[in-house]
Amino acid sequence: MTLTATPPASTIDTFDRALASLEWTIHGTDRDRLAAGVPLRRAHTASGFVYLSSGRVRLTAADGTRDLDAGDLVFFPRAHTTTVVALEDAELLDVAFTPPGQRQQVAETLPEHLYVADFAGQEPSMVALIEGMGCPQAVGRPRAGDTVICSRIATTIVSAALRTWNEAGCAPDRWLQRIGDPHIGAVLDALHAEPGRPWTFETLARIAMMSRSAFAERFREVVGHTPRAYLTTVRMETAKGLILTGDASVAELAGALGYVSEDGFARAFQRYTGLTPARWRAEAAQAA
Repeated sequence: MTLTATPPASTIDTFDRALASLEWTIHGTDRDRLAAGVPLRRAHTASGFVYLSSGRVRLTAADGTRDLDAGDLVFFPRAHTTTVVALEDAELLDVAFTPPGQRQQVAETLPEHLYVADFAGQEPSMVALIEGMGCPQAVGRPRAGDTVICSRIATTIVSAALRTWNEAGCAPDRWLQRIGDPHIGAVLDALHAEPGRPWTFETLARIAMMSRSAFAERFREVVGHTPRAYLTTVRMETAKGLILTGDASVAELAGALGYVSEDGFARAFQRYTGLTPARWRAEAAQAA
């Protein structure tokens, strides 16, 4: 007899609440057939996913390169730029979501991308949903409700991908702890809601309703970084999204994100991405 470990009820409840807080609206879907050696570059202003229906491809994103086999899925929780090169004839689905009306704190805690190997084999009930996507713009006769229905389908697919990714042990250390802690969660919500605010350690400790020393210890225990380091990450990810969605100058970005000087922001952005804001904008525009 094989015994399978069952997660504690508290863990299941936390994960269920995390999934319930996530919802996306479809911006567009593209189904592409690529001949071997043909590259495909895209830039998206918000989250989305790539599913490989057939063949093999090499996908490059901001945080590295990965080979995908048929049935693999990659979810991007935030704005992203990708280059896909077919290693053999391939077919893939690229789904893009619209930027959310408000920050989704759970999504912001996720890494740059979530890779789910053999998603088709692990979640076979999702495959028919994926293969049926191509709406609303790709179908010949648009119908009332297309966008809503496709958005619900896409949210279901991403929820299943997150579950498989989490069950495979791919989630970052402390991820469920981070999203399940009400005190630290309140701080994270505040940072994501107003990344440009001149936050002080004392203000964050008050939001957490903790003493400064207890807050510092708990934040590092749950998040794995100091509040300052985490705020920098939030600001840089916000900057990447703003660069993709508009034409704000570096000075305007610096001011909006709480930096007192354009140079200070530019240096922080280059440390985070490896590129200057101008170069990052140019590469994103080239991929669009």
